[in-house]
Amino acid sequence: MAIIQTAAASSGSAVVDPTFQAIRFSERPPEILGAYQYAITSGALTGVAAGALVYSFRFNPAVTSNLCMIRRVEIGFSTITAFGTAQALQYSMQIARAFTVVDSGGTSGAFTQANTGKMRTTMPTSQMSLTGSNIQIATAGAMTAGTRTLDTQPIAFLAGSSTAIGTSLTTSPIYQHQPGDYPLILGYQEGFILNNVQIMGATGVINLTVNVEWMELSATSGNVISY
Repeated sequence: MAIIQTAAASSGSAVVDPTFQAIRFSERPPEILGAYQYAITSGALTGVAAGALVYSFRFNPAVTSNLCMIRRVEIGFSTITAFGTAQALQYSMQIARAFTVVDSGGTSGAFTQANTGKMRTTMPTSQMSLTGSNIQIATAGAMTAGTRTLDTQPIAFLAGSSTAIGTSLTTSPIYQHQPGDYPLILGYQEGFILNNVQIMGATGVINLTVNVEWMELSATSGNVISY
């Protein structure tokens, strides 16, 4: 059995299987400060215009060099008042940069409990709990944009349709990081938004649900190289 040892530290080594000549390794998560997930549901959402804002995520860490890795964004809806005709319900996801003023007019996520969203109790409280960081979803109508620069093109779309009360879109990913792919990394005062793509008919009412999973990282030299 061969051993490959790093010059940086005598304890850092890789073992090569003598039979198949393959390196043995243990798959682990990235080196992170913490991993978190937060789900939020809109109010009775109706009459939203095409291109209107329905969800916002803004990262504003205390340590400005810290990073936020978005792992997954999921969307679902349930129809609580029927539309007059078949209704397409489509959403787009855009990255927001230079996000200096939070969006408004919706319902903000609450991080009043220290363990909110933690994937493990011993992890630190999320930077999303700090003033200026914000998770927000539309209450009854479109939200109002704050100050940010949106990328011209969305990075993802998700589409569903509704025909009657009880029609729903099972929570589905609009964005999901896959192993080996480069993830969406947010820096200080960056984020993303979700827009309604097609105008909602006047009579229909839905509850929109958004789930987000993310990791927070310290921008060490290793993370700067990797991410």
